[in-house]
Amino acid sequence: MSRLIAALLTVFACLPAGAARLERGPYLENMTKDMVTVRFRLDVSTPAWLSYGAAPDCERFLTTVPQQAEQKITLFGLTPDTTHCYRIYLPVDQSTAAYKAFEGKFTTFREEDKPYFSFLAFGDSGSGSSEQLELAARMDKFTPDFVLHLGDMVETGLDADADAQYFKPYAGLLSRTPFFLTLGNHDYGADMRTEAGKGFLKANYVPFHSVPLTGMPPHYYFFDVANARFFVLDANVFYGAKFAPDLRPGSKQYKWLDYYLGKTEKTWKFVVVHEPLYSTGAHGGMEDQIKALEPLLLKHKVDLILQGHDHDYERTAPVKEGMADEANGIVYVTLGGGGSTLYIQRRNEAWSEKFLPVYNFAFLEVNDKKISMSAYNKEGEVIDTMDIEK
Repeated sequence: MSRLIAALLTVFACLPAGAARLERGPYLENMTKDMVTVRFRLDVSTPAWLSYGAAPDCERFLTTVPQQAEQKITLFGLTPDTTHCYRIYLPVDQSTAAYKAFEGKFTTFREEDKPYFSFLAFGDSGSGSSEQLELAARMDKFTPDFVLHLGDMVETGLDADADAQYFKPYAGLLSRTPFFLTLGNHDYGADMRTEAGKGFLKANYVPFHSVPLTGMPPHYYFFDVANARFFVLDANVFYGAKFAPDLRPGSKQYKWLDYYLGKTEKTWKFVVVHEPLYSTGAHGGMEDQIKALEPLLLKHKVDLILQGHDHDYERTAPVKEGMADEANGIVYVTLGGGGSTLYIQRRNEAWSEKFLPVYNFAFLEVNDKKISMSAYNKEGEVIDTMDIEK
């Protein structure tokens, strides 16, 4: 394939004058064991080329993308649990030449017969604060299989602010590790509770992100990795988002969750949600959300809930119906200290095992029938640990 590229293009090793350039990304989303979506933005509308293959053969395959600034390329037929490398080539103005604008690597997910993986989780980062950048630098040192963002990627929700608050702080991770995103209230924009919020996601979010087509994108979906299934929900209806999908019993999202929670035979079931069910932070849990979701989560024996919204770190004991219940409860972990202004604890509850008003993220490892979690502050210090075993 390298011969084909050489035949098609005169390739420069660096950015020449008059060349198109990367303005955003590349960033990886929507990965599976045999697929990934590569996205990037160019400074001009132009064709581009992407070559890829199992490392170190970066030019085993070549795909051409049409003339546009916002590029989205889905690579199919990849080999599971394999490190691939990829290169992006961009044209030079008024010539037949091109140059290599980027080269990177990613590793596809494992199949179920290899029941181990790791991931980073954090939320409420959209601020552009120095604390967010410190956390981002800490996370960049990890090599997870994927990253879970628990919502509020951008404080205003506007794409105009997304580079400073999302794409640039995590540029290194985004180019080598797929991110799976949860919609938060800020991602719906300032007018989320009124008619003026109609079309906000369609203009500022949908054109720039890819999620699995397993639910109702971009709002809710599930994805599988090894021996686990992750359910990403949109619970913003409980916070007043006028155009968020309903999540109360009988709604489409609720029925979807009930069906697929019951259908999966994966060892682990994770649920990811922005607004927390159990939290002693400034927002706290909302009674109508707890009433709607907790019976369903208990019914299907969900193993762990990851949530944001409250700008702090909190881990509960296993909880059932407002009481600590080691045998039958579910653990809730709030990771809302991704960079926005921190919150204090609003009240004390017996089920709250650890509360810290600190900037934070967590690194979780699944090894067959054990989950191990380490939570970190912006200094890179471990602030909490947790193990769950089956």
